Amino acid sequence: MNEIRALTGLRGLAALIVFWGHTREALASRGLEVEIPLLIERLFLAGGRQVDIFFVLSGFIMALIYRSWFTGGLSRTAYFQFLRRRVARIWPLHVFILLLVIATVVASQIAGLKTNHGTERFDYATLPQHLLMVHAWGPFMDGPGAWNPPSWSVSIEWLAYFVFPFLIWGTARWSTRPWLPIIAMVVIGFALNSQIFWGLSGIEGVTRGLSQFALGCLMANLYGSRTAEWLQTRLGSTLAMLLLVVGFALLPETGFIVGVLTAPLLLALCSDSNAPARFFGSKPMFFLGEISYSIYLGHFLFTSIAYRLISVEWMKTGVLEAVAGVLLINAFVIGVSTLSYYFVEQPGRDLLSGRRKRVA
Repeated sequence: MNEIRALTGLRGLAALIVFWGHTREALASRGLEVEIPLLIERLFLAGGRQVDIFFVLSGFIMALIYRSWFTGGLSRTAYFQFLRRRVARIWPLHVFILLLVIATVVASQIAGLKTNHGTERFDYATLPQHLLMVHAWGPFMDGPGAWNPPSWSVSIEWLAYFVFPFLIWGTARWSTRPWLPIIAMVVIGFALNSQIFWGLSGIEGVTRGLSQFALGCLMANLYGSRTAEWLQTRLGSTLAMLLLVVGFALLPETGFIVGVLTAPLLLALCSDSNAPARFFGSKPMFFLGEISYSIYLGHFLFTSIAYRLISVEWMKTGVLEAVAGVLLINAFVIGVSTLSYYFVEQPGRDLLSGRRKRVA
């Protein structure tokens, strides 16, 4: 099916908020801390709940694209072709960023350079886990690790791809009654979240990622339904957007409820006939969505470089300097993410998936 531009734009804003939240924390650790209204903080600087949006959004999109592959049964050919496409999508950039971090750490250790948190926290023995994207799967793995902390969710996402075909096949019999598995998943998700903290790895990360990924997959069964058509109206889309915004404004922490609040908006954005869909599908938002994986996966490394180019000590000297520094950091990260998208992420995806395209 054709790409739904508004869903791509939503992913772009979510990635940007993750980057903003981590940048605020990094600047605070360097002595530049600014009081920000609680509402602004919850809406635009709370990165953890954006990752929950990623999980439910990913499940929704995967189901829209690939559910026809597995509703009639599971075949080895379809299963491994699906995994090949997904590893082509997420692995090249993950490995590229990881290699850059390794090179940076090695160079720092050889040159004896000082870093903000020290280089001794990097454990070379855990690198095979990170290369295979399994580092967040279990209690004996590295978890988020020091190499590239945002990649924990990529590890969980990779696990979700292994489960996805079985989930689609197992729920295909309920296609005429799509609300039943959705309600069951909501009950299960809240029950799990009541017992398990929404963490970054092991049982906490796996439960968090798979439950919301599954919810997204099941919500895709409502695509084209009367419910979806109503949500795509002016009133329905406005209420879906308000539901998420108000929920973010009231929620102090993330949780399974973020996936539940996001789900109606995903259906609303599947049509360009309403204001939220037109906003998220606009050219700037769509472009941010295109480079969102590079922003999300690379921003730890990119900002660590930016802090050496844009002096935080200079930013502390005044309000204008602080604002200018933040804008420059944003411009740098978005610029480098654009380069990594066009010259690493896109060519790597095309190469591993068997497609060859000329770099734009």
